[in-house]
Amino acid sequence: MNNLPLKPNERELIKLIRFFSKRATLLMETGELSQEHEQLTNACQNLEGQLIKHAENRAIILDKRERLEKVIEDNAYCPKCQKADMLKKNGVTTNEHGWKCNTYRCRRCNTTFTWNKPNNPWHMVQFLEKYIQELEESLLTQPNEEVRQHTEAAIPQIQDSLYKLRPVLQTSDEEVEALSAKEKEMDRMIHQFKNYLLIEKIKLDTYEEPEA
Repeated sequence: MNNLPLKPNERELIKLIRFFSKRATLLMETGELSQEHEQLTNACQNLEGQLIKHAENRAIILDKRERLEKVIEDNAYCPKCQKADMLKKNGVTTNEHGWKCNTYRCRRCNTTFTWNKPNNPWHMVQFLEKYIQELEESLLTQPNEEVRQHTEAAIPQIQDSLYKLRPVLQTSDEEVEALSAKEKEMDRMIHQFKNYLLIEKIKLDTYEEPEA
C-alpha cells in the first residue's frame, strides 16, 4: 500500500479496513462474532478495491494532464544577445490576452524578459487562432507575391495543428472534470464509512474483554 498513489484520508481508511477485517475474521473463526458481520467484512474488501482502483485512475489522469501541460516548448532566446544557452526560467506571468507566459533571465547579459508565446496548450490554441486571423488579414494588403504564397501555405498547416490539438484538450478537460466530481463523491463516502468503522471497532474491542 505504501507504493499506491493514495491521499491521506484514503490511506487512513484502508488501514482501518484491514485492521477491522483481520479482527472480524479472527473472531468469526473462533465463534465470537456473529455471521452478520461477514457482510460488513466483504463490504470492506470491496471498498478497498474501489479506493485502490480510483487512486490508480486518478494517477493516470493527472499524469496525462501534467504531460499535456508540458507539451509546449518555448525555444526561448534572449532578445538582447539572441542566445538561449544561459537562460534561466524565473516565473510565469499573464499577458494582456490572459495567456500564461514564461519569464526568463539571461545570465549572459542580465536581461529579464517575458517570452511572447503561451506556455500551455490551452492558451496556445487561442494564440494560434489569433495568429491565423492576423495572417488572413495580412493577405488582404500584402503586395509581395512570394510572402503571400508563404502565408497561404502556412495557414492550413496551423489549422491542421489546431484540428489535432483541440480534441486532445477537450478530452483532458472532460477527464479532469469527471475526476473532480468522483473525488467529491469518494471523499463523502470515505468520511461516512470511516466513522462507521470506528464505531464497529469499538464494538469489536468489547468482545475482547476477559470474562469475570
